[in-house]
Amino acid sequence: MTISSVLVLVAVVIWASSGLYLGVTDYRTGLLPTRVIWPTAGAVWVLYSAASLIEGEPDGLIGAVLGALIIGGFLAAVHFAHPPSMGFGDVRLSVLNGLMCGWWGWPVAVAALVAGFVLALPEALVTLIRKGPRASRPLGPYLVAGAAVAAAWSIAVSGAVPAR
Repeated sequence: MTISSVLVLVAVVIWASSGLYLGVTDYRTGLLPTRVIWPTAGAVWVLYSAASLIEGEPDGLIGAVLGALIIGGFLAAVHFAHPPSMGFGDVRLSVLNGLMCGWWGWPVAVAALVAGFVLALPEALVTLIRKGPRASRPLGPYLVAGAAVAAAWSIAVSGAVPAR
């Protein structure tokens, strides 16, 4: 295992620890604390930057930035178009998830977002049926789970530092 692989895996473990906390907190309170999201994003960025420098290859960092921008931008657009439908904590979390998953390419970040929504769908339908169209449920736990699935799949298929 290379040093850059270890750095990426440490970034993923930091993200997973924060993601677990964020998912549980959102489920219990409906809030995603900014004081956890941004420091986690900073740690992931620093570790990815170091791995990228060691590898001498910027593709992972470029993918991470694109993932954060694309996923964060999409959910920000949803939030600003209809604020009751998407909290801004979900937008911030999506930036973090896009950054983390984008290391393997921005399509992985998109897959993480899609996986999160697919995982949320059954509970959303039950809530809609039971409580009506104005009811809401936290999305954070599902966004975290979707990103975890995408990252685990990417590590299994292409490794912590994919060959570019």
